[in-house]
Amino acid sequence: MRFWTGFVLALVGVCVQGNALNRVADGKDASRGQFPYQVALTLKRQTVCGGVMVHERFFLTAAHCFFNGDTPLPVEQLNVFYGSEKLFSNGRYNRVKTVHFHEQYDRGFKYDLAVVEVRRKFDFSTTSRPVAFGEETFGENLVATVTGYGRSTVEGNMAFKLKYAQLTSLPESECREAMGDDYYEGVFCLDTSEGSGFCMGDYGGPAACEDRLVGVGSYTVGRKCETGQPDVFVDVGHFSAWVQSVLEAEPAETLSH
Repeated sequence: MRFWTGFVLALVGVCVQGNALNRVADGKDASRGQFPYQVALTLKRQTVCGGVMVHERFFLTAAHCFFNGDTPLPVEQLNVFYGSEKLFSNGRYNRVKTVHFHEQYDRGFKYDLAVVEVRRKFDFSTTSRPVAFGEETFGENLVATVTGYGRSTVEGNMAFKLKYAQLTSLPESECREAMGDDYYEGVFCLDTSEGSGFCMGDYGGPAACEDRLVGVGSYTVGRKCETGQPDVFVDVGHFSAWVQSVLEAEPAETLSH
Protein backbone atom coordinates (compact mmCIF):
# COMPACT_ATOMS: atom_id res chain seq x y z
CA MET A 1 0.00 0.00 0.00
CA ARG A 2 1.40 3.38 -0.95
CA PHE A 3 0.76 6.27 1.40
CA TRP A 4 2.33 9.34 -0.12
CA THR A 5 0.31 10.66 -3.05
CA GLY A 6 -3.28 11.56 -3.46
CA PHE A 7 -6.53 11.14 -5.30
CA VAL A 8 -9.81 10.66 -3.40
CA LEU A 9 -13.68 10.75 -3.62
CA ALA A 10 -16.80 12.98 -2.86
CA LEU A 11 -20.25 14.31 -4.05
CA VAL A 12 -22.13 16.25 -6.73
CA GLY A 13 -25.56 15.90 -5.14
CA VAL A 14 -27.00 12.97 -7.09
CA CYS A 15 -27.88 9.54 -5.76
CA VAL A 16 -29.58 7.62 -8.54
CA GLN A 17 -29.42 4.24 -10.12
CA GLY A 18 -27.17 4.14 -13.13
CA ASN A 19 -23.67 3.78 -14.53
CA ALA A 20 -20.44 5.57 -13.66
CA LEU A 21 -19.76 8.88 -15.37
CA ASN A 22 -16.30 10.23 -16.20
CA ARG A 23 -12.90 8.92 -15.30
CA VAL A 24 -11.61 10.42 -12.08
CA ALA A 25 -8.22 10.27 -13.77
CA ASP A 26 -9.60 12.46 -16.53
CA GLY A 27 -12.46 13.82 -14.44
CA LYS A 28 -13.78 17.32 -14.26
CA ASP A 29 -12.02 19.97 -12.24
CA ALA A 30 -13.93 20.98 -9.13
CA SER A 31 -14.90 24.61 -8.81
CA ARG A 32 -14.15 26.62 -5.71
CA GLY A 33 -16.42 25.58 -2.85
CA GLN A 34 -18.02 22.71 -4.79
CA PHE A 35 -16.81 20.08 -2.28
CA PRO A 36 -16.32 22.04 0.93
CA TYR A 37 -16.01 18.96 3.16
CA GLN A 38 -12.93 17.54 1.42
CA VAL A 39 -9.71 17.49 3.45
CA ALA A 40 -6.22 16.16 2.79
CA LEU A 41 -4.02 14.54 5.42
CA THR A 42 -0.43 15.50 4.63
CA LEU A 43 3.08 14.94 5.93
CA LYS A 44 5.94 17.21 4.84
CA ARG A 45 3.96 18.54 1.84
CA GLN A 46 3.16 15.01 0.67
CA THR A 47 -0.41 13.69 0.57
CA VAL A 48 -0.93 10.78 2.95
CA CYS A 49 -4.69 10.30 2.53
CA GLY A 50 -7.95 12.05 1.90
CA GLY A 51 -10.59 12.72 4.51
CA VAL A 52 -14.01 14.25 5.01
CA MET A 53 -15.09 16.94 7.46
CA VAL A 54 -18.13 15.91 9.53
CA HIS A 55 -17.99 18.33 12.48
CA GLU A 56 -16.32 21.58 13.53
CA ARG A 57 -13.63 19.54 15.32
CA PHE A 58 -13.62 16.17 13.53
CA PHE A 59 -13.06 14.51 10.18
CA LEU A 60 -13.28 10.88 9.06
CA THR A 61 -10.61 8.95 7.22
CA ALA A 62 -9.29 5.39 6.91
CA ALA A 63 -7.56 4.04 10.01
CA HIS A 64 -4.67 2.61 7.96
CA CYS A 65 -3.69 6.14 6.95
CA PHE A 66 -1.89 6.53 10.28
CA PHE A 67 0.49 3.63 9.63
CA ASN A 68 3.23 2.93 7.13
CA GLY A 69 3.01 -0.85 7.27
CA ASP A 70 3.18 -1.62 11.00
CA THR A 71 4.95 1.64 11.82
CA PRO A 72 2.78 4.47 13.18
CA LEU A 73 3.19 7.80 11.43
CA PRO A 74 4.30 10.77 13.58
CA VAL A 75 0.86 12.19 14.35
CA GLU A 76 2.31 15.41 15.74
CA GLN A 77 3.82 16.15 12.31
CA LEU A 78 0.65 15.61 10.28
CA ASN A 79 -1.19 18.53 8.71
CA VAL A 80 -4.82 18.72 7.67
CA PHE A 81 -5.37 20.88 4.59
CA TYR A 82 -8.89 22.10 3.79
CA GLY A 83 -10.97 24.82 2.19
CA SER A 84 -9.62 24.86 -1.36
CA GLU A 85 -9.90 23.03 -4.66
CA LYS A 86 -6.15 23.65 -5.12
CA LEU A 87 -3.94 21.48 -2.94
CA PHE A 88 -1.63 23.58 -0.72
CA SER A 89 -3.05 26.83 -2.15
CA ASN A 90 -5.82 29.24 -1.05
CA GLY A 91 -6.84 26.97 1.82
CA ARG A 92 -6.22 26.52 5.52
CA TYR A 93 -4.28 24.14 7.72
CA ASN A 94 -5.05 22.36 10.96
CA ARG A 95 -3.21 19.76 13.03
CA VAL A 96 -4.21 16.34 14.36
CA LYS A 97 -4.99 16.20 18.08
CA THR A 98 -6.49 12.75 18.66
CA VAL A 99 -7.18 9.69 16.50
CA HIS A 100 -10.04 7.37 17.47
CA PHE A 101 -9.76 4.02 15.70
CA HIS A 102 -12.74 1.72 15.44
CA GLU A 103 -12.43 -0.82 18.24
CA GLN A 104 -12.28 -3.73 15.79
CA TYR A 105 -9.57 -2.24 13.62
CA ASP A 106 -6.47 -4.45 13.63
CA ARG A 107 -3.98 -2.45 11.53
CA GLY A 108 -5.23 -4.19 8.42
CA PHE A 109 -8.13 -3.27 6.18
CA LYS A 110 -11.10 -4.53 8.20
CA TYR A 111 -13.06 -1.90 10.14
CA ASP A 112 -10.75 0.60 8.50
CA LEU A 113 -12.30 3.74 9.96
CA ALA A 114 -10.96 6.54 12.14
CA VAL A 115 -12.57 9.62 13.63
CA VAL A 116 -9.92 12.31 13.91
CA GLU A 117 -10.08 15.32 16.21
CA VAL A 118 -8.19 18.44 15.15
CA ARG A 119 -6.40 20.82 17.48
CA ARG A 120 -8.62 23.80 16.77
CA LYS A 121 -12.06 24.18 15.27
CA PHE A 122 -12.29 24.21 11.49
CA ASP A 123 -13.00 27.65 10.09
CA PHE A 124 -16.34 27.34 8.29
CA SER A 125 -16.99 29.29 5.11
CA THR A 126 -18.39 28.81 1.61
CA THR A 127 -15.34 26.65 0.86
CA SER A 128 -15.16 24.66 4.10
CA ARG A 129 -18.04 23.05 5.94
CA PRO A 130 -18.97 19.56 7.11
CA VAL A 131 -21.15 17.06 5.28
CA ALA A 132 -24.08 15.29 6.92
CA PHE A 133 -24.27 11.54 7.38
CA GLY A 134 -27.13 9.31 8.45
CA GLU A 135 -27.88 5.86 9.84
CA GLU A 136 -28.94 4.27 6.57
CA THR A 137 -26.53 1.93 4.83
CA PHE A 138 -25.69 2.49 1.17
CA GLY A 139 -27.62 0.47 -1.39
CA GLU A 140 -26.80 -1.38 -4.60
CA ASN A 141 -26.49 0.12 -8.10
CA LEU A 142 -26.47 3.68 -6.81
CA VAL A 143 -24.21 6.44 -8.07
CA ALA A 144 -21.90 8.10 -5.57
CA THR A 145 -19.84 11.15 -6.39
CA VAL A 146 -16.18 10.89 -5.56
CA THR A 147 -13.51 13.59 -5.46
CA GLY A 148 -9.79 13.78 -4.92
CA TYR A 149 -6.46 15.51 -5.26
CA GLY A 150 -3.46 13.93 -6.88
CA ARG A 151 -2.21 11.65 -9.61
CA SER A 152 -4.45 10.91 -12.56
CA THR A 153 -2.61 7.65 -13.27
CA VAL A 154 -0.17 5.37 -11.44
CA GLU A 155 2.75 6.90 -13.32
CA GLY A 156 1.37 10.42 -13.53
CA ASN A 157 2.42 13.53 -11.64
CA MET A 158 0.51 15.22 -8.88
CA ALA A 159 -2.13 17.53 -10.35
CA PHE A 160 -2.72 19.53 -7.14
CA LYS A 161 -6.27 20.09 -8.38
CA LEU A 162 -9.42 18.59 -6.89
CA LYS A 163 -11.30 16.51 -9.46
CA TYR A 164 -14.58 14.66 -9.35
CA ALA A 165 -16.38 11.77 -11.03
CA GLN A 166 -19.13 9.27 -10.27
CA LEU A 167 -18.99 5.55 -9.51
CA THR A 168 -21.74 2.96 -9.15
CA SER A 169 -22.15 0.66 -6.15
CA LEU A 170 -21.97 -3.06 -6.89
CA PRO A 171 -24.49 -5.66 -5.70
CA GLU A 172 -23.51 -7.16 -2.35
CA SER A 173 -22.99 -10.56 -3.94
CA GLU A 174 -20.40 -9.15 -6.36
CA CYS A 175 -18.67 -7.25 -3.57
CA ARG A 176 -18.49 -10.41 -1.43
CA GLU A 177 -17.09 -12.41 -4.33
CA ALA A 178 -14.46 -9.78 -5.13
CA MET A 179 -13.33 -9.35 -1.51
CA GLY A 180 -13.42 -13.03 -0.56
CA ASP A 181 -12.34 -13.66 3.04
CA ASP A 182 -11.73 -9.93 3.51
CA TYR A 183 -15.45 -9.16 3.31
CA TYR A 184 -17.21 -8.02 6.49
CA GLU A 185 -20.53 -6.44 7.32
CA GLY A 186 -20.22 -2.69 7.02
CA VAL A 187 -18.53 -2.27 3.63
CA PHE A 188 -19.66 -1.71 0.06
CA CYS A 189 -17.85 -1.77 -3.28
CA LEU A 190 -17.78 0.80 -6.06
CA ASP A 191 -17.32 -0.30 -9.66
CA THR A 192 -14.03 0.83 -11.24
CA SER A 193 -14.30 -1.23 -14.44
CA GLU A 194 -14.72 1.93 -16.53
CA GLY A 195 -11.37 3.28 -15.32
CA SER A 196 -12.31 5.62 -12.48
CA GLY A 197 -11.18 4.90 -8.95
CA PHE A 198 -8.79 5.47 -6.08
CA CYS A 199 -5.05 5.37 -6.62
CA MET A 200 -1.77 5.87 -4.82
CA GLY A 201 -2.79 6.79 -1.30
CA ASP A 202 -6.11 8.52 -1.96
CA TYR A 203 -7.90 6.28 0.49
CA GLY A 204 -9.69 7.77 3.46
CA GLY A 205 -11.62 10.11 1.19
CA PRO A 206 -15.40 10.38 0.89
CA ALA A 207 -18.10 8.89 -1.27
CA ALA A 208 -21.24 10.97 -1.04
CA CYS A 209 -24.76 10.87 -2.34
CA GLU A 210 -27.56 13.45 -2.19
CA ASP A 211 -25.51 15.76 0.04
CA ARG A 212 -24.92 12.88 2.47
CA LEU A 213 -21.70 11.07 3.24
CA VAL A 214 -22.12 7.35 2.54
CA GLY A 215 -18.60 5.92 2.57
CA VAL A 216 -14.92 6.31 3.43
CA GLY A 217 -12.44 4.75 1.01
CA SER A 218 -10.45 1.82 2.39
CA TYR A 219 -8.57 0.00 -0.40
CA THR A 220 -8.78 -1.44 -3.90
CA VAL A 221 -9.26 -5.21 -4.26
CA GLY A 222 -5.90 -6.68 -5.20
CA ARG A 223 -4.18 -3.69 -3.53
CA LYS A 224 -3.45 -2.13 -6.91
CA CYS A 225 -5.33 0.65 -8.68
CA GLU A 226 -6.19 0.91 -12.38
CA THR A 227 -6.88 -2.82 -12.68
CA GLY A 228 -10.68 -2.57 -12.80
CA GLN A 229 -11.01 -4.26 -9.42
CA PRO A 230 -13.61 -2.72 -7.07
CA ASP A 231 -12.81 0.02 -4.60
CA VAL A 232 -13.86 -0.95 -1.07
CA PHE A 233 -15.55 1.62 1.17
CA VAL A 234 -16.42 1.53 4.84
CA ASP A 235 -20.18 2.19 5.03
CA VAL A 236 -20.59 5.27 7.23
CA GLY A 237 -24.29 4.57 7.81
CA HIS A 238 -23.45 1.16 9.28
CA PHE A 239 -21.03 2.74 11.76
CA SER A 240 -22.93 5.98 12.33
CA ALA A 241 -23.76 5.21 15.99
CA TRP A 242 -20.08 4.71 16.80
CA VAL A 243 -19.06 7.84 14.88
CA GLN A 244 -21.72 9.89 16.64
CA SER A 245 -20.62 8.60 20.05
CA VAL A 246 -17.10 9.90 19.38
CA LEU A 247 -18.37 13.26 18.15
CA GLU A 248 -20.47 13.70 21.28
CA ALA A 249 -17.81 12.59 23.76
CA GLU A 250 -15.68 14.94 25.79
CA PRO A 251 -12.51 16.08 23.96
CA ALA A 252 -9.67 13.61 24.47
CA GLU A 253 -6.08 14.55 25.17
CA THR A 254 -4.11 11.64 23.76
CA LEU A 255 -3.96 9.32 20.76
CA SER A 256 -6.44 6.48 21.37
CA HIS A 257 -6.68 3.01 19.93
